Amino acid sequence: MYNFYPNEDNRLAFYDNLLNEFPFIQAQLIGKSLVGRGLHAFSIGNAENRVLIAAAFHGGEWLTINLALHFLRDLCLCLDCGKPVCGLRLEHRLNKRGITFIPCVNPDGVEIDLSGAESAGRYAPFVRSQIYECDCWQANARGVDINHNFPAGWDALHRREQDMGIYKPSPTRYGGTHPASEPETQAVMDHTEMNRFSRAYALHSQGREIYYDFKEYTPPESPAMSRVLSMASGYKVSKPPLIADGGGFKDWFIERFHQPGFTFEIGRGKNPLPLSDESSEYQRILKALCLTLVI
Repeated sequence: MYNFYPNEDNRLAFYDNLLNEFPFIQAQLIGKSLVGRGLHAFSIGNAENRVLIAAAFHGGEWLTINLALHFLRDLCLCLDCGKPVCGLRLEHRLNKRGITFIPCVNPDGVEIDLSGAESAGRYAPFVRSQIYECDCWQANARGVDINHNFPAGWDALHRREQDMGIYKPSPTRYGGTHPASEPETQAVMDHTEMNRFSRAYALHSQGREIYYDFKEYTPPESPAMSRVLSMASGYKVSKPPLIADGGGFKDWFIERFHQPGFTFEIGRGKNPLPLSDESSEYQRILKALCLTLVI
């Protein structure tokens, strides 16, 4: 059911099936990408106290979509018929703390990585000129890395990009002309501002690592929470490389709300991770995902 390539057609079909099967899901279109693809959010459980799980900030990290949707459907089955998740009955937890999922933050980037340059619409000529340089398209359709585009340490990150010779749109690591320049970034920010989530979790790949801190804004409870998540998943608590320090959603969430925010780097290998890894990686991280309802 989850072992599918999450290109636009397959993803939207899954969304439709999910909403037909579980009409209690609250679905929202929170924005549109550069090419006009929808950014969708799905919420279940307590509406007054929610955490956010967001995935596919990077095009080639599309396996995170499958994991997010797998977890969402498992939680829906728990609410609908009491089916345990990872051996746990979580209905009472969802009544206390709900979850919002944004399964695909960067739908254009995902489509480019899975289907090629022609899926970039009016940006196709640019993508064709760049895609030969990369094995994995991470940016959005005009070559801005969404997870370098959030307004948290953006200026310092931009200087580090330039130190690495990144001055213009590219398949990865270019943070844009200014913070929140991209509609995908702004849509996620607006939705987060509106909902004031108590926690935020960003799914990326790869490395089986957890990142939890951002400068002096890191909440005091975050180190202990990261250790619990590490024990549940086997992931290593770590720090991102310097070129990925700042500009990210997790960084912005921590700085803006002074609430715990985490990045899960799922899997091992080279992006894009193979579809065959979906089941094993989901089982590896499932306990940690369940803990998002508790800690």
